[in-house]
Amino acid sequence: MQALEAASVLLSETMIGTESLSEILETILHSAHLTQAIPLSCMLIGPSGAGKSKLVMQYQSAVGCHLTTDVTSMGLQEILAKDREEKVRFIILPDFNLVLSHRTSTLQLTIGNLLSMTSEGTIRIDDGRAVKETKHGPIGIISAMTREMYATIGKKWIALGFSRRFLPINYDYGLQTREKVQASIATGKTTMLHLPERKLTIPKTKTAVSISEEDSNRIILYSNELAHNIGWIPLRTGSKPYKNKNGTQVTARPEFRGPTDYAKPKAVFTGKQMEFSPHIVLRTLARAHALRDGRDHVTEDDMGFVMQVIAFTRYDQPVML
Repeated sequence: MQALEAASVLLSETMIGTESLSEILETILHSAHLTQAIPLSCMLIGPSGAGKSKLVMQYQSAVGCHLTTDVTSMGLQEILAKDREEKVRFIILPDFNLVLSHRTSTLQLTIGNLLSMTSEGTIRIDDGRAVKETKHGPIGIISAMTREMYATIGKKWIALGFSRRFLPINYDYGLQTREKVQASIATGKTTMLHLPERKLTIPKTKTAVSISEEDSNRIILYSNELAHNIGWIPLRTGSKPYKNKNGTQVTARPEFRGPTDYAKPKAVFTGKQMEFSPHIVLRTLARAHALRDGRDHVTEDDMGFVMQVIAFTRYDQPVML
């Protein structure tokens, strides 16, 4: 019992201010265990030394997770080919900056296959080999990168559609949290060692979690803000261009003008694939959070969590922990 208590104390001390990040990561992991859903993906984006990789690596032994420090298209194909029982649901990459360090041709092929892997579970390498394509169930990505690197690559990912495949979680530490961390370091409670692994209770089989029509319609509204934050094409709204005082035409930020202003997206599920849209991602997120908390239906707590996650997706205003 004493050993367990000591580990618990160490974990809490080294996770100062990051409880909300752990909640997001654990919810993402639960998304792979919902019926009629595919695994979501997540990218922690923060300053150097913010503990991003340490946070991600806590879940390396969670059900369905495969840890690797770097990936190429050949490496992805090997992971999928070996997993014939399709147990792998997530690939955990502690530092995505390493992936981005490859030469341009290798990186482009890798990003293309990551796109395919997260939506269809397919990896294709057309270099003359006998087996060009490897098929698998969709696999999510959980990774981390610095704000500087994301600033460099982010716009290109929007153009490629890669930004549609993960939720960018932008954060930094506020002054109060930094002071707590420094105090913890001074007393020897926080070290550079890896954090103890988190033990999650995840269902072995896919679980049905319902969401009411009212909450689903609310998510349609929320999805416009998510789309705006990370460069996705927003759903149709009643917003129209207007001219400011200088006579320059400006497109108004989407505003809710009533349910008839929205082209409500349909969740198209074909067994292994589901279309990507802000609405579908947030709907899955709400259901996954309910599953994480042991519920079979979405409640107001889950809807509040969705709003908290949306706040994290603004690159220009990282959440201060």
